[in-house]
Amino acid sequence: MGEAPEWLAGVWARAVAEAGSQAPTTEVARMGEKLLERWANPARRFHGIDHLIMVLQKVDELSQEASCPPLVRLAAFYHGAVIPSAVSQAGRHTWGEDEAVSADLAYGQLSHLGLDEAKAARVRQLITSLGSRPPVIKDPDLAVLCDAERAVLASDPRAYRAYCAAIRDEFASGDPGEVLAARIGVLRRWLSKDRLFLTSAAGAWEDVARNNVEAELARCLRELEALPADDAAPQPVGASN
Repeated sequence: MGEAPEWLAGVWARAVAEAGSQAPTTEVARMGEKLLERWANPARRFHGIDHLIMVLQKVDELSQEASCPPLVRLAAFYHGAVIPSAVSQAGRHTWGEDEAVSADLAYGQLSHLGLDEAKAARVRQLITSLGSRPPVIKDPDLAVLCDAERAVLASDPRAYRAYCAAIRDEFASGDPGEVLAARIGVLRRWLSKDRLFLTSAAGAWEDVARNNVEAELARCLRELEALPADDAAPQPVGASN
């Protein structure tokens, strides 16, 4: 993963300023440094600096469809600030991001930096909604954040397989059957949706993403079937979200 590039601190500072913060630049920088340290944790095999950069880049790419891009950027900075260690907590559509705790962290820190209550609460809401991902999304800011966070699914096949390997590495200490079962549940939930992407600009990513997810699901099912009976967890039933 490596350390955060210096320019990323500037992106953070601009997002905070554009959102209306009047906090001293030194305090904004200090808070940003601590936040980026979270993302740079070497234990994060996928949910690290490269993932954060990709999400921010996709937010910029889709920003014309957002009503308030600075708040979406701040939500992107915080959306995976906290990741769980337990597979049972990670077996969700986002696979490995604790949005509820991350959202509370964002609210507290952005309030400390002087964002008014409504804006700090809006960032918290965006991150929390990313975690629950309601079946119908009419909020353009949430649609941009969801698509930016999910854009990795539309990577080229080689990059997608690298993503799969990194995701699995984050939970390498977990029971193999439990990890596979949790991942299979996530993949099935994704494939059950009419659309993986919500914004018009991201519509072109749909076919590539579905092909990647279908291929990963097939690999995971083969791996689960090949596990010794004592290691294989029950296959999950498809769920909502």
